Amino acid sequence: MRKYTPFLLLLTVAVACGLNLKRDAGNEQTLAHSSTLKRVVRKLSVDPDSLRPLRRSKRRWVLTTIEVVEGDPGPFPKFAANLFNDREINLTIKYLVSGPGVDENPRGYFSVDDKTGEVYMLKTVDREATPTFVIKFDVAERRTGRIVDQSLMFNIDVKDKNDNAPKFKHSVVDVILKENSPAGSDVFLLQAEDIDQRGTPNSEFSYSVVSQEPPSTKSQFNINPNTGIVSFEGCLDYQSTKSYKILVEAKDHGEPQLSSTATMNIKIEDANNNPPVFVKKEFTGNVKEHQVGVPVLRVSVEDKDTPNTPAWRAKYTVTKGNEDGNYKIKTDPQTNDGILTVIKPMDYEKGARNELEISVENEEPLYICPGAGGSVPTAGGYRVPVVVNVEDVNDPPYFEHSEIVVYQTEGTKVPIQLCKVHAVDLDAAHSTLRYEIPEGSDPAKWLTVDNNTGEVTAIAEMDRESPYVNNSIYSVIVLAVDDGKPPQTGTTTVLIHLTDVNDNSPFLASKYVHMCDDPKNTSIVVKAIDKDIEPYSGPFIFQLLDKGNDVMNTWKLEQLQGESIKLLRLRELPIGNYTVPLKIVDQQGLETEEDLMLRICECSQEGVCRPLEAQSTSFGGAAIGALIGALLLMLLLLLCCVRCDCSGKKISEFPPDTVDEGNQTLIKYNDEGGGCSSQASQPIIMPLPTADHGMAKNGMQNVFELDGTIQTLPQHSSWGLREDRMYGMHMEPAMYSRIMSLKELNLESERMSLQEKIAARLFVLNGLDANFNNNEPHVYAEEGELDKVHSLDDISIANNSQGLDFLQDLGPKFSTLGGVCQEDLTQKGFTLKSATNGY
Repeated sequence: MRKYTPFLLLLTVAVACGLNLKRDAGNEQTLAHSSTLKRVVRKLSVDPDSLRPLRRSKRRWVLTTIEVVEGDPGPFPKFAANLFNDREINLTIKYLVSGPGVDENPRGYFSVDDKTGEVYMLKTVDREATPTFVIKFDVAERRTGRIVDQSLMFNIDVKDKNDNAPKFKHSVVDVILKENSPAGSDVFLLQAEDIDQRGTPNSEFSYSVVSQEPPSTKSQFNINPNTGIVSFEGCLDYQSTKSYKILVEAKDHGEPQLSSTATMNIKIEDANNNPPVFVKKEFTGNVKEHQVGVPVLRVSVEDKDTPNTPAWRAKYTVTKGNEDGNYKIKTDPQTNDGILTVIKPMDYEKGARNELEISVENEEPLYICPGAGGSVPTAGGYRVPVVVNVEDVNDPPYFEHSEIVVYQTEGTKVPIQLCKVHAVDLDAAHSTLRYEIPEGSDPAKWLTVDNNTGEVTAIAEMDRESPYVNNSIYSVIVLAVDDGKPPQTGTTTVLIHLTDVNDNSPFLASKYVHMCDDPKNTSIVVKAIDKDIEPYSGPFIFQLLDKGNDVMNTWKLEQLQGESIKLLRLRELPIGNYTVPLKIVDQQGLETEEDLMLRICECSQEGVCRPLEAQSTSFGGAAIGALIGALLLMLLLLLCCVRCDCSGKKISEFPPDTVDEGNQTLIKYNDEGGGCSSQASQPIIMPLPTADHGMAKNGMQNVFELDGTIQTLPQHSSWGLREDRMYGMHMEPAMYSRIMSLKELNLESERMSLQEKIAARLFVLNGLDANFNNNEPHVYAEEGELDKVHSLDDISIANNSQGLDFLQDLGPKFSTLGGVCQEDLTQKGFTLKSATNGY
């Protein structure tokens, strides 16, 4: 055995070298495929280093080709390849495998025998799911688990198998195809896909038409085997076949051949392949002359296309006989008839018979399939003759000129003939014309027209400035009426151009103006107007008229010519109303004098006059004297009342006139009786007007208490003062208020009336002086105890700012009178108290 050892060694080296050369040539064959040889190598005691000079590669891994077929049915595990690493010569190693298909998704497809290096497939592989596996092989020392060589990455390609048929994207397809589509037109593009390996017969396929329903000799559907484009040959006819069902197949080129089908539902859409045809060879209609907007006749057609589609709807045209535009024709959308209408009046005298020609075509252009036969109509469609008969009626007269222009000077003496109108009636052989001006056409009542001759005459002077004249033109409508049945009317318009004369003086645009009381604003603009036009109007000449009141030293005109001038104030003037006399002259010297009413006032920021504020008043010396005289008058009246004592007889009633204001006479009552017990009530307060111009804040009421009930007596007139904001002082009612308590209504009414009259007269006297320095309120009150004389109560005069002490020094005549009055009052039981002592 030893003598064969060298030989076996050489044989082993030769086999190893041959394997290396063969692997370098691209064949992944190794000695690991032969388990017998591996055992021989392991038994040989050969140092690996002694073999190194003979190796051509440093590759340590040897792996046979791993072939995996898609859909391999097994049995499993199934041997796939053998793995060898030369490290196992010196080491005890184990083989490891990892990656997708082993311990990564998808898991569980491959495993390796860690001792022998044999690789096994564990289950069926789907190439369409995982076409390639990238697996990593490692070798490790069995005892320590240390990786002793570089990892080997190996791609495992799954061999394709024709297990998938071509599949259409849509198994059912609905297509709409126009009837007028020409032969050879593309109908639809069908698309299918085979998921087997690309570039192999398994994924290549072809299209074909399996069946067509219904079968037709006029139209045949085809499909391009490579592109899937569906087309047809022949002519489509919606009236015979409205839809087709096409079955299309896609078959691959693999072994075995697999296929799938798709269904095309082709719906034919009607198109205009049937022209409209008139139902008659000629149409006739009648119309009365001068009628417009009335239908004359209807023309009807027949069309075999689908109703209410563009292929069915008709379009009509009047191709002959409508050169004057008398007719129009439109389509009835419901019946598809053509309605012929007159849009311009027809004239019987010009022609009683009108011959027309009407053509018809569809909204959609007509299409005739070349292979279907049939005639194509001429351009514009089919045509039919139409006759329209015009019926004679009473024609209205018409004027030779629709407008007649006349020129006339305003203010010309009348009557004067302006023009003559003339109308023509085509039915003149049996009619008579009458001319007239309709009501309202001559608003100024200036004109008249001769009914027979048509002469237009002015019967009143015409004024260019009349509101009925527009831009110097006065227009009047004149009618010509025939005597037909019914009567017909023609119209014309007479335009009278009125020439202006200088018959209107210029005048101020506004007579009432205001000027603000402001030293910086001392001028206003004054404008004049003239109803006449050039050259009888502006520019105007303005002049100031010296009519007193120092006009020339107060006012000045800055601009003397133009439609407007500026009025200047030369000096300061108090607030008030002023009159500025002006003369205005137009271009022709026609002049007028106007008074400009100017008001000087305080203005707001907007330049508007502010209302005048009320002025305060106060009592002066004259008012005080008047007050003293009124007091003396009151004493005399009291004295007269005492002398007319009732001496015990009760007064039952008073004449109604005793309460009237302004009654200055003594009343004889002719009643006597016992006095009445009367106790003075609370002071009667009669406030006189205050400094606020005589206006009290409370209302005009007389309130008293009768048997515990509050009553209101009638109001009595009195007078106060207020200042008008614009025009100074005037009188207005003043208001008083009093509160009293009475037991006898009649006696108290007399007393109240007397007090009111006294108070009113005092107030009127107070108003005599316009320069009141002080206007203190005057309070009248009554106080005291029971009195034997019950016809009058005590009268107290309120305090006055002047006091009443001056009454003690009024001279010898007043002293004598005062003594007499004092004696009489004492005898009658009256006590006169001084208001200066209070109450």
